Amino acid sequence: MGNIFLSLLFTGTLFIQLNSNSGARDTLSLGASLTGKQTIISKNGTFELGFFSPNGSKWYIGIWYAKIPEKTYVWVANRETPARNRSGVLKLSREGNLVLFDAEGASLWSVNTTNKAFRAVILDSGNFLILTDGNKSETVWQSFENPVDTLLPGMRFGGQQKLVSWKSSLDPAPGLFALHMDPSGAKQFVLTWNNSVHYWTTGTWDGKIFSGIPEIADKQLFNVSVEGDSSGLYFTYMLVPNFNALARFVLTKFGQGQQSSFESTGWSMFWSVPRDACDVYGTCGAYAACDSRNLPLCSCDEGFKPTDDRAWLSQDWASSGCVRQSPLNCSTDRFIDNSVTLPDEGSSYAASTKKDCQEACLRSCSCTAFAFNPSSGACQVWSGDLLNMRNSTPSKINSNVFIRVGASQLSMKSKTTSIVGVVLGIVGALTVALGICSVLIWRRHQQRSMDRPADSSDSFLRMFSYKELKIATRNFRSKLGSGRSGSVFKGSLQDGTLVAVKKMQGSRQDEKQFRAEISSLGNIQHVNLVRLRGFCAQGSKRLLIYDYMPNGSLNSLLFTSNSTSKKKVLDWKTRFEIALGTARGLLYLHEECRGCIIHSDVKPENILLDGDLSPKLADFGLAKLMGRDLSRVLTTTRGTRGYLAPEWISGLPITPKVDVYSFGMTLLEIISGRRNLDLTVQDSSLYYFPPFAATQIQQGKTINIVEEGIAEAADMEEVGRSCVVALLCIQEDDEVRPSMRQVVQMLEGKMEPRTPHVPSSPLTDNDGDQSNSNSYSD
Repeated sequence: MGNIFLSLLFTGTLFIQLNSNSGARDTLSLGASLTGKQTIISKNGTFELGFFSPNGSKWYIGIWYAKIPEKTYVWVANRETPARNRSGVLKLSREGNLVLFDAEGASLWSVNTTNKAFRAVILDSGNFLILTDGNKSETVWQSFENPVDTLLPGMRFGGQQKLVSWKSSLDPAPGLFALHMDPSGAKQFVLTWNNSVHYWTTGTWDGKIFSGIPEIADKQLFNVSVEGDSSGLYFTYMLVPNFNALARFVLTKFGQGQQSSFESTGWSMFWSVPRDACDVYGTCGAYAACDSRNLPLCSCDEGFKPTDDRAWLSQDWASSGCVRQSPLNCSTDRFIDNSVTLPDEGSSYAASTKKDCQEACLRSCSCTAFAFNPSSGACQVWSGDLLNMRNSTPSKINSNVFIRVGASQLSMKSKTTSIVGVVLGIVGALTVALGICSVLIWRRHQQRSMDRPADSSDSFLRMFSYKELKIATRNFRSKLGSGRSGSVFKGSLQDGTLVAVKKMQGSRQDEKQFRAEISSLGNIQHVNLVRLRGFCAQGSKRLLIYDYMPNGSLNSLLFTSNSTSKKKVLDWKTRFEIALGTARGLLYLHEECRGCIIHSDVKPENILLDGDLSPKLADFGLAKLMGRDLSRVLTTTRGTRGYLAPEWISGLPITPKVDVYSFGMTLLEIISGRRNLDLTVQDSSLYYFPPFAATQIQQGKTINIVEEGIAEAADMEEVGRSCVVALLCIQEDDEVRPSMRQVVQMLEGKMEPRTPHVPSSPLTDNDGDQSNSNSYSD
């Protein structure tokens, strides 16, 4: 019967498809259909609509970016009713309704419009429209009003609409997380888990920004508008006219909202909310703990294992979680101590001792865990699955949570301890023999690793072979720059992509440690950070592959001797955007990525400029890759003379405030167009520029600080604000300096800067790097 239906359907539409003058690849005409590999593509080739299958067994109608190598889906029609094979048919019926049929002719999905449609068109905005006939076609339905998990520029989102995450990487069915208007009526959007728990809010709209997402006020990238009517609040964002890139906001399977853009090198994230992935409710699923300092993010509690190993490997933690390794037996169960933060939804119970609290839990077969605080005498018990546990968090002190397990689990643990003792004895006896074998194996491994092929097992990074990089760089012929950690060379991959290849020197990490650090750095993506594309770790060789920046480093333009070229390129507006972008990149490293990263060498040489002169901060995270620990007092200074914070020299502990100091020194140079420490100037009182700048600011002569030739067209209010921010950043006392978040807010005009002290003369007796090497140096 199914075959008869399909035959009739194809016979009825074939004549229409062959004889319609659709010529337009972007249109589905009345009576026409799509099946199999057939698609329609927007006029400029930006978006494509057709059938797709993320898992090979279920088929969906969706929209994706047509020009991006990696399939990125922005809309799915039948996410809850997939076709079982590729024989489904999407048809704009003669009745004017768009319907998806399966192979048997059953309707899987339809738009159910009341107005008769005449054609369906996909636009370059990504919007899929169903239109009526006539010269003034009216829109009777559009995908922009029926979003899935993605917001595209131009979409009007709000009212009763919801964004709902995918269930997993391979399943676009509705997941656990949703973004929608606050049902209380407040002018804000909320993120919810399982249609019940609100775990994050945008903050209220104040006419310019949502208080919880100040980043959306970035006029460099987006124009944001919010309007309200009787149905609620509506949010729309558009790209600025000169921003030539694709952009999207997606509610990920992890429960985070992420704003990103795609340029020639791939997707780069502007911001994500909540900033800490562990702040997402239930992000690791049941009986698992979250730790934002480590990868993978989630781990099963002791006595538990992943529910679905495949899902766990795909990082689909929230939808799978963990299960007990051994079943419960109410009368014989015991408890395992887990040092984690208290899970949510606990109930208080009257108990004077830990034993009383434990007995209270044991008496109820539904009780799954308890916690007792001896100082306060508080007893908490939990029933059902345990969610929202964290191994560590900066704002909470870990508490002991005793989780219920079967008695057999403790027996297994006891047996394991005995077995370990026996095994250790055997291992000791075999140590000598294994030592001899290991030397032989190591030599063979070293030889094989020289020709190891590329793979993509480390995060989102590609592993290159050394041979590939020698070919790409023409045997490391074109040097872009060099520094203490290595030299950088220009290269071209097989697909023509230009890259910068850094050959590291002096790394003290073995291959396993190096891969672990690289894996964490690969997840760090921001529009103002240079993107790390891959790495090479063969034998003792350590190389990093970055995006190539065509305009080189900031110093090559800022301090060029060709004053005409400098004035033409680096006008005040460009300089201010470079400063603000650099500040945002540092803010992301300090507060918004997983674990605080101290750059430790901020200077114009490490600020690279892309084709649009947008700043990209380079060389972040190199201290870890070199085997250095910034969490303790260092004896070897990392940095450059003229940008070093006093604590580097005095031996005080290093904090993110060292980057604030270096940024302040760099900001002064951006404003003035000269080095802060320049012994070549004729007037010795100007050898060190900051005290002179501070005096000019106090006397209301800010214009004297700005480089000659650009002051006339400069926004002097921005200049004055930037000068004060720079001086605040270079205060000798690190506690007086602002944080990078405050720096960004002050530069944006959202926070009033306080009056700074006049900086003292610099310390010159230090062992910092005194060179000012060019692009891609450190």
